[in-house]
Amino acid sequence: MGSVIYDFLADSLFFNENSLANDFANESEERIQQELQNYRNHCIQNYGELIKEIVERDSFLKVFSSSEETSLGLLKQTALYVDQFIIQDPLFKLTERTPEISNMTAQYLGYKNNECIDRKALKKAALFLKDITPMVAVDYVKIFPLSYYFEAPKQTPIYLPEDYYNKILPEKILNFFRENVSVWSMEKVETGGWKINEKELHPCRSIMVGFEDDPNFRMIYHLFEMQFLKYDQKTSLIKFKQTLPNTPPEINSFKAWVTQSINSASRTFYDKVFDENIIASNLNSTYLCDNNFTYNLITRNFGNKQTIQTDTATNIINFDLPFLDNINTQKLMMVREYDADVFTNFRLELERNFRELRTLDDPVLIKHKTENIFHELYDVQLQKIKQKIEHLHKQVFVNSLIALGGLAGGFATGGFSLLAIAIALGKGYKDYNDYKENVKENPSYLLWLVKNK
Repeated sequence: MGSVIYDFLADSLFFNENSLANDFANESEERIQQELQNYRNHCIQNYGELIKEIVERDSFLKVFSSSEETSLGLLKQTALYVDQFIIQDPLFKLTERTPEISNMTAQYLGYKNNECIDRKALKKAALFLKDITPMVAVDYVKIFPLSYYFEAPKQTPIYLPEDYYNKILPEKILNFFRENVSVWSMEKVETGGWKINEKELHPCRSIMVGFEDDPNFRMIYHLFEMQFLKYDQKTSLIKFKQTLPNTPPEINSFKAWVTQSINSASRTFYDKVFDENIIASNLNSTYLCDNNFTYNLITRNFGNKQTIQTDTATNIINFDLPFLDNINTQKLMMVREYDADVFTNFRLELERNFRELRTLDDPVLIKHKTENIFHELYDVQLQKIKQKIEHLHKQVFVNSLIALGGLAGGFATGGFSLLAIAIALGKGYKDYNDYKENVKENPSYLLWLVKNK
């Protein structure tokens, strides 16, 4: 159990208590860069082992998430049902170095890029990985360097769009993107960078393209003027010059460029989702959509074979369980690890309750019924368990008095309580087992264990 990634992190700078406490302020830029490079090399060199750790866990309840951020609360919540949760490595992403040509282009466009490490992002990633250590230790959470697949190439390719990329995707899929696209004009800021113009789209040299229901995907496009300078037939090298004029393009040219940019962004989004699904499949896991747009793209265009298990997992992910916020992660993992029969019982009860929700389409009704399910499990059933536990304690106390009353002299308990001896000697032992089994049969016993561990 565990992870080859944590073999590095356990003794690394990133898990050092003093460094975390002062936001790595006492560490030089060179020291951090070197540690990031060492971590990157460790992950790449042990990539095969990382894959093996994940695929050797054979289960139909494995979830793969491509989200850049996964909250601790979500991991706790899904721990009540999911076998394994594969998340993107937030630290590995910080090891990527921007290609030189991208830095030059960004500098020309006025974007600020001082190549300094974002120490706040570093601390956030390190603390998160440290917080989920108990989850990694029991193989519930697996860390995967997903960003490695989507890093910018060292040499920037140049594409010559044909027909404004209007045939870059099947018409049905491309129309789906066009129906959900948003495009904003952008204006250059005197202090550096660009800002979105919230007014209606108008001819300009810079735009941002995004899609509804996915606030994390945004692509910026700049319309350069290109001037041909020279072509060398011997080397097949072309020399040209690009500039970004301050004057806007004429309206027809602008509209054509916007269409081309929308098509290009659609293909980029599509390729990313397609690649992530391939990766999830190779890891023998179910792909988790973190936004409605991606979900609709997949289900409407490729179908979606839902099972009771995936439906149940979906309902758990989309429902807020605030009582888990105060639950210690270590305790939650102990219950999963050492009370497996209780965990299985709770999982089956969830599936039974959520089975009828599969036939519903109304999100309001689904939410209402989901609330009722968790109210029954958490409030009603937990109260019944509490009453049984209290009754058990009272019964044991009465029987212990009877058993102890017949004893002459005393016992050297050797670490065992007199109450435990009394239970073993008298009727209380049977009562204890009966009540214990009765209580454990209740599916909410898992929640009770988590709360009272």
